[in-house]
Amino acid sequence: MSNNSPKYVIQRLQDEPSFIRRHWLIASLLGLAVVAFLMGRYGNWDVLQAFKGQKQTWTEVNQQLSEENERHLRAISLLNTEAKIKQQAILELQQNLQDQAQENARLKAELAFYENLLSHKDGIRKLRVFEIAASQQGDLIDLKLVLAQKLEKAQMVSGTLDMQLTGIQDEVGQSIDLVEQFQLDEAFEFKYFQIKKYTISLPKGFNPTTLLVELKPKQKKQDVVSELFQWSEIFQDQVTVNGANSVSTGP
Repeated sequence: MSNNSPKYVIQRLQDEPSFIRRHWLIASLLGLAVVAFLMGRYGNWDVLQAFKGQKQTWTEVNQQLSEENERHLRAISLLNTEAKIKQQAILELQQNLQDQAQENARLKAELAFYENLLSHKDGIRKLRVFEIAASQQGDLIDLKLVLAQKLEKAQMVSGTLDMQLTGIQDEVGQSIDLVEQFQLDEAFEFKYFQIKKYTISLPKGFNPTTLLVELKPKQKKQDVVSELFQWSEIFQDQVTVNGANSVSTGP
């Protein structure tokens, strides 16, 4: 009988790696992902907070600059307004001075007229054209007549006037009835004197030579007064008619 001893085979058991060891790469990646997430979260929070703070600072600075710019704009607007007011005041002052000078000239002219009128009061013994003048205003002509009568114990006088302007046109003598041609106010009425002003226009090529003025009083005791004036004399300057060509005719 034989003894057969059992045979055992001893094999070295290999150690199996743990789950973590088997999956260390995935675990490492997950760990890195968590760390990166945490670092990114809190790190980005700090950066975000820094950006928010910087943005707040920029907003405040921008607000300050806007307010300062607004103040400057208001100051500039105020200065412009003050400049315009000063300029307007200067223009108004210049206009006032000009108006005052014109008013002084007008008053001086009126004073000279009255002095002249009074100085000839003894020579004015009847209704007459005391002054007459014509002046060019562009294409128009201004006519001014001063009618007067005896100043002492004067009574109201009224009537109508006629004006005949004679001249040469195309080498032919022509006559223009100014009252009829230009529908002028022919009536007069005054006690001491009256100023009549008219504006007329002359035909092209017409050269005036004389102006005949006729005064026709309504009062029966007054005679019609006719006075003839040389256009060259009345057109150049205002003249006082003391020795004008004048004739009187009965009613």
